[in-house]
Amino acid sequence: MKIIYALFLSLILSSCASYSVTEREIQDYLDDRSGFERTVGIKGLAHANIKFENVKVGIGRVSSDRVNLDADSKAQISIQGQSTQDLQIKVSFSAIPYYDKEEGAIFLNDLSVEEIDIQPNELNLPSKQLLSPIIEMVGQYLLTRPVYRLSDEDFKQSMLKTARPELLIKNHELVIQI
Repeated sequence: MKIIYALFLSLILSSCASYSVTEREIQDYLDDRSGFERTVGIKGLAHANIKFENVKVGIGRVSSDRVNLDADSKAQISIQGQSTQDLQIKVSFSAIPYYDKEEGAIFLNDLSVEEIDIQPNELNLPSKQLLSPIIEMVGQYLLTRPVYRLSDEDFKQSMLKTARPELLIKNHELVIQI
């Protein structure tokens, strides 16, 4: 009888289980894992070295169903016959979060560029041709990596990993619930 009671109680608890992921938790997760450096273009002709350093996260702040990400990048752009230019690029993205059961992680989808700020404002080079790949590279990085992964060490999170949870945005948190 005790086994049946325990199974029944576990079934009830698992059917209404949820876990909230805060902006701070996602921020900490990304701070530990974000950042890369890449070079695009053809060296000696035209190329850019991009260093992507940090991301600031907001949940449901721009739109009730989206996560917003403010990404900072530095680029050093070289074009044959011109002096090298250093740029600070701040890009604001928004995306729809989704839960991937196989990965046990939250990813982003439907990434949109909301705002771009480039310093210095005046460039002496064909900026659109070089800046598009930089922004696309940062966006691709954000789409292919989880923004949060559930932990196997936390009982509640590990329980949710094995279920088919739903992902919602409530009160500036991502809520994973069954």
